[in-house]
Amino acid sequence: MRRMTGWRFLLVIALPLVLASLGAIGLAYDLLNRVQTSGNQAEHERNKLVIGKALQAEEMELARLVTQNARWKDAAEHTANTPDAKWFATTWGNTISVGVNYDIVAVVDANDGRVLLHNAVGNSDIVFAGALLGRDLPEIKAQLPSAAEGTGLVTGYANTILGPAIVAVAPISNPDAGVDVMTGPESVTAAASNGRLLVFARLLDEKFMKSVEKKLLVRGVTLGVDLSALSNHIVFSDLTGRPTMALTWQDRELGAILTQSSWQKASAVLGFLVVVMTGIALVCWRLIQQLLANEDLANHNALHDHLTGLPNRLALLQMIRGLAQSPDSQYVLAFADLDGFKEVNDSYGHEIGDRLICMVGKGLRKLSENARLCCRMGGDEFIVLFEGATALQQAQTFAGQLISILALPFDIDGRIATVGASVGLAQGNNGTDESEILRRADIAMYRAKANGKNRYCIYDESFDTERNENLSIAEELKQIIATGTLGIEFQPVINARSGLIAGVEALARWPMSSLRRVAADKFIAIAETSGLINVLGELILDRACRAAQAWPELRLAVNISAIQLNDPNFVKRALAVLATHGIAPNRVEFEITETSLIHDADKASTVFKALQLAGIKIALDDFGTGFSSIGYLRRFHFDRIKIDKSIISKVLSNPGELAIVQGTLLVARGLSAEVTAEGVECEDEVNILRLAGCTELQGFYFYKSMDAKAISALLSKTRLLPTPRTQIVA
Repeated sequence: MRRMTGWRFLLVIALPLVLASLGAIGLAYDLLNRVQTSGNQAEHERNKLVIGKALQAEEMELARLVTQNARWKDAAEHTANTPDAKWFATTWGNTISVGVNYDIVAVVDANDGRVLLHNAVGNSDIVFAGALLGRDLPEIKAQLPSAAEGTGLVTGYANTILGPAIVAVAPISNPDAGVDVMTGPESVTAAASNGRLLVFARLLDEKFMKSVEKKLLVRGVTLGVDLSALSNHIVFSDLTGRPTMALTWQDRELGAILTQSSWQKASAVLGFLVVVMTGIALVCWRLIQQLLANEDLANHNALHDHLTGLPNRLALLQMIRGLAQSPDSQYVLAFADLDGFKEVNDSYGHEIGDRLICMVGKGLRKLSENARLCCRMGGDEFIVLFEGATALQQAQTFAGQLISILALPFDIDGRIATVGASVGLAQGNNGTDESEILRRADIAMYRAKANGKNRYCIYDESFDTERNENLSIAEELKQIIATGTLGIEFQPVINARSGLIAGVEALARWPMSSLRRVAADKFIAIAETSGLINVLGELILDRACRAAQAWPELRLAVNISAIQLNDPNFVKRALAVLATHGIAPNRVEFEITETSLIHDADKASTVFKALQLAGIKIALDDFGTGFSSIGYLRRFHFDRIKIDKSIISKVLSNPGELAIVQGTLLVARGLSAEVTAEGVECEDEVNILRLAGCTELQGFYFYKSMDAKAISALLSKTRLLPTPRTQIVA
């Protein structure tokens, strides 16, 4: 051991220990430096990622809100001409309501850029769009090439007069009032803009920045405009695509913070170097796990619905894109839309509506355990994706089970909510992109609604053929209206006691000059969906009144659509047409079917009262085919009830149908309403209906519909019955 003293000790033991210590210190120094750099870099990348995604989510949410609110019939009506400030304030102006994700809302004139309405109370500087958009309106409109047709959307960042903000701009349009827009070689029907732009803005103020810091665990979040002077920053573009501002933050340099104490311990106690390094490694591991967990949470939130926890639209699109790239993939989308959900929301409020959505979401998750994905698209729309060779059978089974389950009422804290579901099924494969498969499922879902709701429908290519045919008919109908070539025929209505002609019913007919033949019920329905029903209805009334000038003793009945009742100028225009042709209002009777009134009974009741006060009578057409009750009849004060031919045709063979006629007559007498039997085709029906008490009869037994000349010729041979006096209901 003595040989180990002196220089040998130094050479054999001390020097290796020193070298080992120096090596350990060097390794520790290098390792800690690497940990510090990696920690700082990981924190920086994480901050950049979560801040970018948070701002992107805010921008997407604002885009969704402005799109939904801009493409809204009520919005188009209340902001057209002189905007309705009260409606604006109650609908958009309250930014403290639950679910409102914007601070500023404004309606802008798309032509001159004037701000017509806004919710920035007390700020008189918001006069033109530039104050809210950061750019002049022409530059913004250049980004909205289809604004005139009610399409287009621009989002971005702007230095508004109230400060930096995320801004979304879209033209306000009525989705029920379409215009034809050229999209390549073909045209499609888009919602017609009313010349207004809807602007939603989310202020990037101090409150917003603090919420970002708290939510994302980031400090020093601020906005800057001098991009060259910023280190940690994300650049955002304005509504024209030009860089306008940047969001910067301060990294906390977690790596340096974590290694500082380790350096102190390592320099003080070399013996604990390994322990310190192990501790640092453990802390670093925990830090990385936390960063990864935060990133996973951000990704989860971006792909899931916040209300139900189900995957969202983005997750569905990613899934479909993945299936489109897989060879021999087969899948089916089941697109479910809740029937009656709006009524639940209107009756019980959004809180009950949200709870109902959550309950339905849980049920869907349970029903779709064998599905590849179950997601909420938004609102009351859900999509379930089935994959494999039996995907269609699985989707049909799922749709049937869903409809059966939703047939049962929901009890939510004593409130009974009843909804149904219309489900559209569409098949896809590796050659079908996400937009096409969603379009097919959407078309199938609306076909299920059109077929009576609470059912499912499988997409068929004929749906597109029918859609294209309807578009072609709508285009030709527009030309027919413009040229006034629509055909009008009249069917006489017979007084049951005297057998004389008491009036005529005007019936629209497709012109014989057309190369196609279209039934009246079809082109009327197309006119309703294509936004032509108002001008078509006015044309029918005008042509009927022009012909009726030659028959002053007859009552003139004209059919109207429930959609016409939504026109605030309907009564005024109708009376103007009568005045133009010198037709007294008490000669005119407007007929409307009972099934069309259930959409907006309050509106219909108001319009009917205005028409009756002017002298025009109101008749309920096709009675017996819908859902009328005695209370329903009392509410509208009909002057006449026309029993549908489906009942009249069975009065001779079915005592129950005759009892319905007799009951209707008793109710009508109690309501001081006259009764007309439609579809009379034989003498025995005439006799029994006359004995039952029907006041008027109409059908092929007497006369088929004919043109105005034939009516005039018929009247020249027949003695007329004077038109009864009109009963006006206040």
